[in-house]
Amino acid sequence: MKKALTGPDIRELVSEWQYLLGCRLEQFGRPSSNKLILKFRSSRTGTVRLVVDFSGWVYVTKESISTESNQGVFVNSVRKTIKKSRLESISQLNGDRILCLGFMRGDESHTLIFEMFHKGNAILCRDKKIKTVMRQQKFRHRSLKPGLEYQAPPGFNPFESDLSKFSEVISGSKRPIGASLTIDCNLGGEISNLVCHRLEIDVSTKVEQSKFQSIYDQVQAILSDKIRPSIFLDNEGKNFTVSFLNLSHLRQGPQFDTFGEAIETYLNSREEPVVIVKDKEDIRIIRQKEAIENYLSKAEKMREKGNLIFSNVGLIKKAIKNERDTLLIENKEIKIDISKSPEANASEYFDKAKEMERKAKRTREILDTKPLKKPRRRKIKAENLEWFENYRWFITSEGEVAIGGKDATTNERAVKKYLKNMDRYAHADVHGAPSVVVKNNGTPPSSVSMLEACHFSLAYSKAWAARVSSGHSFWVESDKVSKTPNTGEFLAKGSFIIRGKRNWNKNLELKLAIGLIDYNGIEKLMGGPVMALENQSKKYAVFKPGFTERKQLSEILSNIFERDISEIEKLLPNGGFELVKSTGIDIKLE
Repeated sequence: MKKALTGPDIRELVSEWQYLLGCRLEQFGRPSSNKLILKFRSSRTGTVRLVVDFSGWVYVTKESISTESNQGVFVNSVRKTIKKSRLESISQLNGDRILCLGFMRGDESHTLIFEMFHKGNAILCRDKKIKTVMRQQKFRHRSLKPGLEYQAPPGFNPFESDLSKFSEVISGSKRPIGASLTIDCNLGGEISNLVCHRLEIDVSTKVEQSKFQSIYDQVQAILSDKIRPSIFLDNEGKNFTVSFLNLSHLRQGPQFDTFGEAIETYLNSREEPVVIVKDKEDIRIIRQKEAIENYLSKAEKMREKGNLIFSNVGLIKKAIKNERDTLLIENKEIKIDISKSPEANASEYFDKAKEMERKAKRTREILDTKPLKKPRRRKIKAENLEWFENYRWFITSEGEVAIGGKDATTNERAVKKYLKNMDRYAHADVHGAPSVVVKNNGTPPSSVSMLEACHFSLAYSKAWAARVSSGHSFWVESDKVSKTPNTGEFLAKGSFIIRGKRNWNKNLELKLAIGLIDYNGIEKLMGGPVMALENQSKKYAVFKPGFTERKQLSEILSNIFERDISEIEKLLPNGGFELVKSTGIDIKLE
């Protein structure tokens, strides 16, 4: 199945969306960490929404989709800058998977850039300089951070290149022709496979220079040979891919008036697995069933590769002779042992298939024979734990991960294991405060993030149980933190020496917020600084030291957020609590 749009796909959509020029940006939202929604309106088009899904998709829909979001710094900055702006231009950058939207409000112009590769990113620029960025990133040839000039990634533009440039790229590539057309020529897998299919070229081979002309001509023919946008089907009649091109080697399915409409229909047709976990016994059953499916899937793939080796003995012998241990046959990557015959290589794959089938059988026997426990009702327990959830943690307003120790042992581990170059360290001037490490996102955490980390360390110190109203905290750069004591001194476990200037934040209010945030598409319950929750959550409560017992508050929050009490207790410092305010939830403390 098609997993993402290609450069040619983006080019076609840009051409299709020119009718949106003149629309006003009514709203901008980030409903999840990997999706953006832009709501446009004009008297001519009515209300339309541009959906940017960084798993690799972008389309326009008239369906009503909420733009509400866990706002964060990026969303707030974009809204403040370009909301109510007029859409002036829609373009593609360098024939790549980069979509550019130009906006005008008054005499100010801005460009919102969507990069639809890697993890995906969104960058707001003015006069080519980055004003704000969704994810700060650093690559070999460029960096994406506020204040720098935006630079596109280096690459080949297939739509502005002649035969000589095509030939230069293909001849200079170390990849076989299929991968070279897909990656080096930036054409995507569909066009690559279609070219090779029409010219009867093996995608896994290098081609002679004499064929460059016919390959180039075929690419141009395919790009000009458009049909009505269609969904194409596999051999079982299921939706396989979506394209605006004439994929003549595939079975054509439904046709659409626009490519965007075809994409929307294709995405809505995909089945998304839903798993509801109620009990440890349920988890065991689900994992065993997943293991069985995984074993059988691997067995099928191994057997298929074994059969492909037997069907292409000549090709395998040639690869062995040329000492090439990896081949691409019928779009399947096959690794071989060049010290063995084709038949021996095939036998190895068959043996691996049999072993996978035996494992599936044994797992099935365990599943069928082990008695099932009666399921019991319980609160939803957090799954898909991240590495940082082994510590006290929060996500800063600017998206950095911050961790703190729960005791002397985890304080020591957090700093020794995770405090690296460009990270920052924070600590409250109170006994028992956690050491807090704020991880960088390609650039050192800002003073805003470190202020939040200082609040965090103070809230989880013994100051909370003492019911003090304020306290002092500081932060330093990573190289100022040492485990080496001064001569004649002893350093206790979980303690560190700070050498150099400390950046103090004094008279900080003792407050803590508890609420739900979206982290990489997963809803997590977070305890942290008030500012961090305000910027990322629509459901949270703020507390200060008070007289409501910790156990009582845990039970209340467990019912509100539908989480296990033990998960709530991990987020609360020792001591009592008083409610300051709540957002999106109804909570009362006696």
